[in-house]
Amino acid sequence: MCGIIGALSYPPVGGQSLETALDSLHHRGPDDRGIYSDEQIQLGHVRLSIIDLSSKGHQPMPSHCGRYWISCNGEIYNFIELKRELVQLGCVFKSQSDTEVLLEAYAQWGSSCLNKLVGMFSFAIWDKNKKELFLARDRTGEKPLYYWSDNKQFVFSSELKSLLHLLPSTPRISPAAMDAYLHNQYVPEPETALEGIHKLPAAHFLVIRCDQWTIKPERYWCLTDARPVYGNPAQLVRQQLERSMELTLRSDVPVGVALSGGIDSGIIATLAASMSNAPLSAFSVGYPGRPPYDERSDAAKLAIENGIPFFDIELKTSHFVDRFPELVTIMDDPIGDIAAYGHYAVMELASDHGIKVMLSGIGGDELFWGYEWMIRAADMTRKKMPAAEYDSQFLKAISPILERIAFTRFYRRLNYSQTAPKPFRDLVSKGKRLAEMAVHRPDQLVLSNLVPDFQHAIGALANFYTPDFARQIPHRNPFRQFSDKLKGLKEPHEINMAVCKALFETWLVSNCLSLGDRVSMDSSVEARCPFLNHRLIETVIGIMNTHEEVEYRHKALLKTAVEDILPTEVLHRPKQGFQPPVNEWMTQIVKTYYDYVKSGYLISNHVTSTCTLDRLLKRADTFGPDLFLLYKITVLELWYAGVVQNKTF
Repeated sequence: MCGIIGALSYPPVGGQSLETALDSLHHRGPDDRGIYSDEQIQLGHVRLSIIDLSSKGHQPMPSHCGRYWISCNGEIYNFIELKRELVQLGCVFKSQSDTEVLLEAYAQWGSSCLNKLVGMFSFAIWDKNKKELFLARDRTGEKPLYYWSDNKQFVFSSELKSLLHLLPSTPRISPAAMDAYLHNQYVPEPETALEGIHKLPAAHFLVIRCDQWTIKPERYWCLTDARPVYGNPAQLVRQQLERSMELTLRSDVPVGVALSGGIDSGIIATLAASMSNAPLSAFSVGYPGRPPYDERSDAAKLAIENGIPFFDIELKTSHFVDRFPELVTIMDDPIGDIAAYGHYAVMELASDHGIKVMLSGIGGDELFWGYEWMIRAADMTRKKMPAAEYDSQFLKAISPILERIAFTRFYRRLNYSQTAPKPFRDLVSKGKRLAEMAVHRPDQLVLSNLVPDFQHAIGALANFYTPDFARQIPHRNPFRQFSDKLKGLKEPHEINMAVCKALFETWLVSNCLSLGDRVSMDSSVEARCPFLNHRLIETVIGIMNTHEEVEYRHKALLKTAVEDILPTEVLHRPKQGFQPPVNEWMTQIVKTYYDYVKSGYLISNHVTSTCTLDRLLKRADTFGPDLFLLYKITVLELWYAGVVQNKTF
C-alpha cells in the first residue's frame, strides 16, 4: 500500500516539482519515497512496505528492459502465481515484490494483464518509447485515483489534497456535486466535489498519448458479466471465500482484524485464524457505559474462541468533537457518514500495536444482500419492470411539473409532518411514496430513495438553496442518478444484478471504500477486504443467474456456506451495524462548529442564507432530518477549509 502521484506535460513544461505534493502523501508511505522524471513526465511514490521489505521494492520502478516505469498503490494478491507464469515465459526478476510482477506482466501482455490480476490497486505505467501513460484502477475501487487535465497537462494522485498542490488555481465546488453530496452524504463517482477533478472509475483504465491527448477511460470488467455457475452454491461460495482469505493473508508484516460482533467480520476472523501461519490481533470499538449497541463483549468472545489477542478502545463524544476537523480533512472527500470515526479509531489503535495490514468485512452486506432497503429496492423495481417496456411521451411531458411539485414546498410539508400523530404520518408516508414514484421514469431503478437518510434529504433540501444557486444545478430530481438502468432487462435475476451493480458503483465505492482507504492510510495501515475478491463476486453473481431457487438475500447463502465454523448466536444475530450515539454526536458537532458554518463557504457564496441555517438549527432538536442535513453541511464546510484551503483548527 502506498501513495502515487504524477504529472504529464505536452509540450514539456520545465521547472515543475512533485516534492511538496509528495510530502502531503507521507502518511500513505512512511517507509520510502522516490521520483522519476524525464522530459515529459514526473512520477512520484511513497511506500508502505508490505511485500518484500527490502530496498529492491523501491518505486518508481523500471522494468527489466528499461522501457517502462511504474508507480503502484495497492497489492497484487496473486503475484506468486503470476510470477511463476512469467518466469516460464523467460522473464527475469530481481526482487520478491508484487509490483515488479505487475510491471513485467504489463510489459508482457499490455492492458490485457488486468484480466489476470487479483488484488486492489491503482497504478501508473510510463512507456518511454511510445510516450504513453497507462493508468488503471481495481475492479471495485478499493484504491483511489484522482486526475485533472487542461489539455496541456495531466496530473493524478492517490489523494485530492496532494493533487491540489499541482493545479494552477483552486477549483470551486461544483453545484451539482454539492447537491448530490447533500442528498447522498457522498459525491457519486467518477465526479468529485471540485469542478474539473475526476476519479478514474473502478474497473477502468486510461491511456494518454502525447501525440493525441485524449482522456477516455475504458472499462475492463463488469460485475454483470459473470458467467453462470454450476454446482452446490454454498460449497462454491465457501471455496472462493477460503481462496480469497488465503491470498489476502499474504504479507511480510503483522496482520490484524477489524472485529465487531457481526457475521462479516466474524467470518474474516475465524477463517484467518484457521489459515494464517503468523499471529493475528483483533481490534474493536465501544462506548462509555457499554450501551446495548456496544459489541465489544461479543467481539472479544469470538476472538478468544479463535485464539486471537483482542484490543479495544472506548469512543467518547468529547474526543470525537475535538478531533472532528482533523477527521474530516483526513477523509479527503466530503463524506457525511458518522461511522467514519469508529473506523478511524480502530485503524489508529491497530497502528499503535504495530499492525500494518488490517482485514475488513466491508463488502459483505453489498454482495450478500444484508441491507433490508436493498431487498425492497429489487422487489419494487420488479413491480415496475413492465412499464420499462415502453417510453411514455406523456410522462416525459409532465415530468418537469411533477418534479417541481415533489421536490419543493409540497414535499417538504409532507416531510415535516413526521412530528404529527402516527395515523396521520402513515397516511402522509403513502403520499410521499406516490410523489416519489410519480417523478420516476419507467426505466429508472429504485434504490437510494428507499434509504431513510436519502428520503429525508429530499424534503429538507427542498427550499434550502437560494434561487440563484438552485439555477446552477442541472436538474433537481435526485432520482435521476439511476436513470436508464432497466432498459433491456426482462428477468427478475437481471433486476437483482442491476440493483447490486448500482450499489457497488455508488454507495460501496464512494462512501464505504473511500472512507475505509483514507482512515486506514492516515495511520499507515493497509485495509484489505476479502469479500471484494472479484472471483468471489463473480461466483455469487453467477449463482444468482444460474440458481434462481437459491435464497441468497439476508445473507442466507453466506450463512449456509459458513454454518459449520461460526457459533449459532453469531450466524443468527440480528444485523446491527455501526450504531454509535448518533444524535448525541451530531448535535454536539453541529453546535460546536455552527458559528464557523455561518461564516463559511455556503454563506459567502450565496448557496443558502443564515436565516435558513438558523431555522434548521431551531428545528434540529426535534426533527432528525434537519439535524442530519446540518451535520452534512458542517462536514462540507470543514472539508473545504481543511482540504481545499489547507486550514487547521
